[in-house]
Amino acid sequence: MATQTLSFLTHSDNSGRYLALDEAVRSMVSSTFVQGRFRIEMPLVMPSGSVATVTVWPEDSSGETFMVTDDGASLFEVVSGAFNENLFARVAKELSARYGATFDGCAMLYLRVSSGRLRGAIIAMANLMKEVVGETIHRSINQKARQIDLELWDKLGRAFVGYQVERRAHLSGESTATHEFCAVLTTESGLVAFDTFNAQGNSINSVYVKMADIGRSEAPPKGIAVTRRMADIGPKLNLITSVSQVVEIDIQPQDLQRLALAA
Repeated sequence: MATQTLSFLTHSDNSGRYLALDEAVRSMVSSTFVQGRFRIEMPLVMPSGSVATVTVWPEDSSGETFMVTDDGASLFEVVSGAFNENLFARVAKELSARYGATFDGCAMLYLRVSSGRLRGAIIAMANLMKEVVGETIHRSINQKARQIDLELWDKLGRAFVGYQVERRAHLSGESTATHEFCAVLTTESGLVAFDTFNAQGNSINSVYVKMADIGRSEAPPKGIAVTRRMADIGPKLNLITSVSQVVEIDIQPQDLQRLALAA
């Protein structure tokens, strides 16, 4: 026998028994009416910490079809975070097509949404907003990481003419785990492992774990971690300096050579 599902908000025996729960559910979604448009705040947190706000308005006076859009809020999230706007446009176009939405270069939209599909379209738009912003940030970070890797490879090529420099090299540490490094330099006195990192928590933790692990091996390579600006890393820079040398990418080739070859 199927169990009947009752709403504690509407069922007479349960309504009002749990006031905190009633209020929590009521406040999950809120809406405001601004210049002929309903702005609906959804219980979905964007990467910036703000909630996803979906904008809805009737397409005609009959109220039979509606426009559902992010109204440019996703683009604002990306620009506010100083991430790549052109990359956002590519991601928004790609994911909008997957969600059955339209991207007009600024906003993502569902057009001519019938009243029966309105609830699903609002939920889908909120999810699309979060996914597009998250994916844009992810690709932007990877793009910046690839750029600093290219700069480091170029600098190593100029600093260590005649030396063996292996890109995307793998080394094992005390844990026997195999770690990928941006580059490994072979010198007469041993190996030098180079890796790049940025201010993102995952990047810092990754470099720390790799450098710490190889530093405990029987014949530890010298570790040199490279970042764009040390001032951007904050207090967690101490983690990296505890297990490796740290330099900025604009270090001169001769200085990088001197550091790597020092006893």
